[in-house]
Amino acid sequence: MTIARRARRPNARGRVAAVALLLGCLAPAGCRRGEEAAPEPPRDDLQTVEVSPPPDARVDPSLDRQERRRDESFSGVMPAGYPKSLPLPGGASLVDQGPRWVELLVGRPMPSVREEYLRRAAAAGWRVEGGGGSLTLHRQGRTVRVQVSSAGPSTRLRIEY
Repeated sequence: MTIARRARRPNARGRVAAVALLLGCLAPAGCRRGEEAAPEPPRDDLQTVEVSPPPDARVDPSLDRQERRRDESFSGVMPAGYPKSLPLPGGASLVDQGPRWVELLVGRPMPSVREEYLRRAAAAGWRVEGGGGSLTLHRQGRTVRVQVSSAGPSTRLRIEY
């Protein structure tokens, strides 16, 4: 390297000296003991104000008029050919239909829906054959096939009439 180039380059000793000088100046400022904190204001200087209770504090919700809903027995419009004497499970919704069949969805587990449906069908005069998820219902020469299956937490019924 030439002398001219060396002169332009900062000296490593000079850099170290500059950093040491900077730290030497900042150290006393960081080591200074903190001045005493300002004293807290005395708490007994605060005024106490009496306020009345909120207006709804004396409200008794048990005296409110409560809504009373009727149980939904069915949601949807059944096709014209559906046998009027064939019962529907409580809380059923019509989800699909075709020529001479309907699909219903009931928001309860399959065992309870199946038992309820069999009870309603027998009370309406339908004779039940089969078991599990496949049922055949007979009444006055008419035959209806019912498939009962689980659909998650709900139950799906396919009724072919």
